[in-house]
Amino acid sequence: MDFFEHQEQARKKTGVLIFYFVLAVLGIIVATYALATGILFFLDDQPGPQPLWRPETFLYVAIGTAGVVFIASAFKAAQLSGGGAVVARELGGRELDLNTTDYHERRLLNVVEEMAIASGVPVPTVFLLDSEESINAFAAGKTTSDAVIGVTRGCMTLLTRDELQGVMAHEFSHILNGDMRLNIRLMSILFGILFLALMGELIMRFGVRGGMHSSRREGAGAAMVMLVAGLGLLAIGYVGNFFGNLIKASVSRQREFLADASAVQFTRNPDGLAGALMKIGGLAEGSRVEHPMARDASHLFFGNAFRSMAFATHPPLEKRIRRLLPHWDGELKNERLIPISPATDQNTSQLSGLSSGSPVSMLSDKEDLPLTQSQAVESMSMVHPEQVQLGRDLYASLPEPWIELCRSQFGAQAIVFSLLLAQDETLRREELQHLGSIAGEDIIETVSALSHELQDAHSRIKFGLIDLALPTLRHLSRKEYAQFKSLTQHLIESDRQVDLFEFSLLKVINRHLDAFFEQRRPDRIRYKDFHRIRKETGVLLTTLAAMSHPDDTSAQEAAFREATERLANFTSASIPFLPPEQCGLAQVDEALDRIAFASPIVKKHFLDAASCSVLADGYVASREAELIRAIADAMGCPIPPFVRIETAS
Repeated sequence: MDFFEHQEQARKKTGVLIFYFVLAVLGIIVATYALATGILFFLDDQPGPQPLWRPETFLYVAIGTAGVVFIASAFKAAQLSGGGAVVARELGGRELDLNTTDYHERRLLNVVEEMAIASGVPVPTVFLLDSEESINAFAAGKTTSDAVIGVTRGCMTLLTRDELQGVMAHEFSHILNGDMRLNIRLMSILFGILFLALMGELIMRFGVRGGMHSSRREGAGAAMVMLVAGLGLLAIGYVGNFFGNLIKASVSRQREFLADASAVQFTRNPDGLAGALMKIGGLAEGSRVEHPMARDASHLFFGNAFRSMAFATHPPLEKRIRRLLPHWDGELKNERLIPISPATDQNTSQLSGLSSGSPVSMLSDKEDLPLTQSQAVESMSMVHPEQVQLGRDLYASLPEPWIELCRSQFGAQAIVFSLLLAQDETLRREELQHLGSIAGEDIIETVSALSHELQDAHSRIKFGLIDLALPTLRHLSRKEYAQFKSLTQHLIESDRQVDLFEFSLLKVINRHLDAFFEQRRPDRIRYKDFHRIRKETGVLLTTLAAMSHPDDTSAQEAAFREATERLANFTSASIPFLPPEQCGLAQVDEALDRIAFASPIVKKHFLDAASCSVLADGYVASREAELIRAIADAMGCPIPPFVRIETAS
């Protein structure tokens, strides 16, 4: 199963959540009505039997209970609207400094950065749960734009690099599979369900205090009523807890198996992930998280955040390990639970048959990437070991000064400006002068030098630098971001001849940063077929065909025809081949925005057709491959780098 299908399943799981949520609310309403009826019996002084069914009382209870639950859920949803960082901080997380020199922190950041480059997503912000000595981790966020990775101190210090990479690959699979948004929704729903229990505990405390300090019969009676009401609501909270755990178990357990399988698929190294699970089993703290918030967020974690629960959110450790290592002897060793040091942190396995890293100078954009259609689609649909190794090689090949620039606000902005600078010398000088007048004279020399260094760099390098720079750019103030956005827009529009790749790259940057700074909600699914986005699909496929065959109209039409024939297997919609005047940047911009509202499966088939268009001549140039990635990311569907996939003989 590929990422697009995982995302589609995660989207459909929302219906399951709503069903369980309604079921839980109905159960809570019935229990609350029973409590209210009991209290009325207690307070009613009228002789004779009292009716069990009181429609008016039930109506008030239903409206009040449902209102409280929905308001509590909405409040929690608003609280979590800030994205993954809000969850991480609620769990006691500390954001890691990108320039840290601590060995364990630096190693963790490097692994996350490599995995992000390999996956084709912006580098998530990394949070450390300093006070947690267990081995655990989580991914949280609404989209890839605000995603964070959180790890416990034990996870960071006790795992070898291979084991740590296995855990991070597991968390990245949750990011790519669309699980994070589902998890955020689940936290909101569970808070609403459990809120009545919190109210019951509060009312019960007031009742106990009132009874202790009241000598009058009326006061004591009122205190007794509050005590009974509080105990009743607390009991009802257990009903909510039952449904909450049922919901967690229903949506979490199978996803953990899938994430484990994806992590092994990424790394081709089951020993790394299995070793981390074995260490959890051999550690006294295991994967337990002590923070009070851990119970609400237990479904986010890599391992069980606490041990005693009616419905486990994670499969048993032994079963997870056995799936990774069928011949495992069943032993959970604990003699390795010593903090890893540079001397002891040796990779225990290597990815066979993969290259070791290429200098940047050899990754020029003039290189062509021979791919078959099936390899292109497979590259888009899942992360392969070749892509993970590519991420490590690319990261290792980047000059240290470039990486240091990505980790400073000044440098990260300079990286982006240099990628958008005009090639014409006269226009370049004008753009640099404009940058200097707004951002300061220091920016001119840095941007000018970077522009020449990156001019012939492989498009993959440019993507990697953007992925590394985005976490730093998130730390700009709103005023600084407004200035940065204005400057990038000026660079795009200054020569009125915008390169499509540069435009798409800027679209990616703006999309991720706008989503972060404006706390935009994820795009809602509006289009489940191509019929309502026929023209937009035509704009993009026509543009790609024209880019692949700039001087041959008949070749453009043939490439377009091949792409639309590919789509015909999925949709009956007629996709138009459009004249050049209808495929300008404004039309491309609008098309990307509209297709962002398509379902994951529609996006998958569009990208399949797009790759078919550029592969019509038998190969895909590296710049064309990265353009498809830029288009995919700009419409909210980041995909990994294209590579030749090794197949078993």
